[in-house]
Amino acid sequence: LHAAPTHQELEFQRLVGIMALRKLISLVAIAAVANAFTPSLAPTLPRPQAAVSRLSLAQSRGLRRLAMDASSQSEARPAILVGREVAVSRGPPGSEAAQEQQYYEEQPAPMGELQMQKSGVNTMVLVGGGVAALAGGYFGVKNYKRRQQSLVEEFGYSQVMYWGEPEGGKENVKEYLGRVGPVINMFHRADMFKEYCKKLSSSKPLSATSLADFREMQTMLGVGKGSINKMIAKAAEELVPYTKPTELWERNANKPSVLGKLLWLTERCYPDPATIAKLRSRFPESYGDEVIDVLQKTLTEQAYKDVLAAAGGPEEGLQPGFEVLGLTQAEAQTVVDGLLEEKRLAEEEAARIAAEKAEEERVLKIREAAWKGMQGEVKTHGETEEDREARKKKAKKEPERAEGTHEYECTMCGYTLFVARGREFKFFGDDYKCPQCGADKKYFKDNAVEA
Repeated sequence: LHAAPTHQELEFQRLVGIMALRKLISLVAIAAVANAFTPSLAPTLPRPQAAVSRLSLAQSRGLRRLAMDASSQSEARPAILVGREVAVSRGPPGSEAAQEQQYYEEQPAPMGELQMQKSGVNTMVLVGGGVAALAGGYFGVKNYKRRQQSLVEEFGYSQVMYWGEPEGGKENVKEYLGRVGPVINMFHRADMFKEYCKKLSSSKPLSATSLADFREMQTMLGVGKGSINKMIAKAAEELVPYTKPTELWERNANKPSVLGKLLWLTERCYPDPATIAKLRSRFPESYGDEVIDVLQKTLTEQAYKDVLAAAGGPEEGLQPGFEVLGLTQAEAQTVVDGLLEEKRLAEEEAARIAAEKAEEERVLKIREAAWKGMQGEVKTHGETEEDREARKKKAKKEPERAEGTHEYECTMCGYTLFVARGREFKFFGDDYKCPQCGADKKYFKDNAVEA
């Protein structure tokens, strides 16, 4: 069994087909233009002569000779034989018996007129011109659509740069409407709003400023509520294109967090039940209604926390603006109390860590003083009198070592290193650390010098 083609393979096949179609149309157009400028190779022949009737034998012979003389002239200027009916007398002298006869008279071809021969070239010219016109129209429309789409996407990026600046935002909207087209922009205003929805939700924090800009955009672009709801739903589909992702690239293409921010903005600015239901249905299946509700509550609380931080912190108490964010006074007070509790716990944790660090530093100082010969005056932590006397006796005892060597002893763990004189730079350098406890070089003492 063959596996079904992936999305990337189908997209690649589509692009290959489009490129092949473009090449074919280009080749046909080139061939048509080449044939249009190729002269016809068909010989120029005189038109067939019509049969002549009711002529006498002598007159018939004379007219044949006249036709032969006309046809033997230059091929570049064919003879045109024109038939006329005349009355010729055939009776005896003095009597005129009218009889209708027909003879030929040579007429020269008119000068300055183009005589096109009927051939296959004319058909190829017409076909080639039609194909070229179709190809030009197809690619022209495609390039125009690509340009318009690029301007629409560029508008979304530029508009969020005027976040919180209504006057600058109005000027930017006016500029891009002119760039899209004075009349044609009416067909792109809804798409411009959709791109703005996506960029605002992905790049700006949720706040009263975002809500004000989101509401004002409808007025700036002049888009109706029906188009607004339709474009919001379409933006949700583009943010989360796969509600049942199975591949890694499908999961990476989804942006449920941005969709959550768009849902938060929509519920407060354009609360249409059908649109909100569509947005909630675009979340991946792993997101249930409870998860979505918790996500929306978290976003609301974070927005109000930003308001409290801008006002100086939760110590300043309840701040206005919670109604705009969708919180009641009791819910806003709960957020303030929670921040105060978090701050108190953080301060207690910081004090505990500082106390532990101070205790570690005190014990370290005691150990350093003890190993620097102050054992008689300073007693290490947890040391008894018997332990101190034994340690003093051990320190006074001269160790056995080879002549001309250093005896470096770690004052932290007792590790001893014997280094020959003159070789300290190699075995006991400045960056040396005790291999047993990791103490620095400064915690080593040279028992040979003390002896």
